[in-house]
Amino acid sequence: MTAKTTKQDKATDSATTAAETMVAAGQEALRNFTKASTESYENAFTGIRDKAGDLVQGYDEIAATGKENMEILSAAGTAYGKGVEVIGGEWMNFAKKMMDTNVQVTKAILGAKSLNEVMDLQSEFVRGSFDGLMAQSTKIGELATKVAQDAAEPINAQFTATVEKWHKNAA
Repeated sequence: MTAKTTKQDKATDSATTAAETMVAAGQEALRNFTKASTESYENAFTGIRDKAGDLVQGYDEIAATGKENMEILSAAGTAYGKGVEVIGGEWMNFAKKMMDTNVQVTKAILGAKSLNEVMDLQSEFVRGSFDGLMAQSTKIGELATKVAQDAAEPINAQFTATVEKWHKNAA
């Protein structure tokens, strides 16, 4: 019976070794599968995280650009409003000056001794009024040009900065 027992022991040892080898191979296959799955998962979600981060950064940039644009439009509007106020003030001063001149000429005409004196006063008044109007129009034109430049300055600066930014991003 000893020979039989030894054969049985050898068979049991051989079966045990085969089972252990199969278990070890199964465990190794499971480890490899787990490792490959984890790497695939990490790669996939890293890409998604990166894209999500890019989207958030893109949104932040768009929001910041929108805010900058609103501030620039506000600055341009403020410059325009101040310019229009200055132009309005100039026109009001001119109108007041013209009214004062009209009153003075009217008094002078009413105090004139002859028709020739009235005609001379009237001619002087018309010439002075025309010259004043031309000078005032030139002044207002210069102010309007300055207002347009001041109002456009922040917009031009933002436009230039945006084009430079696009140029950098394209390069």
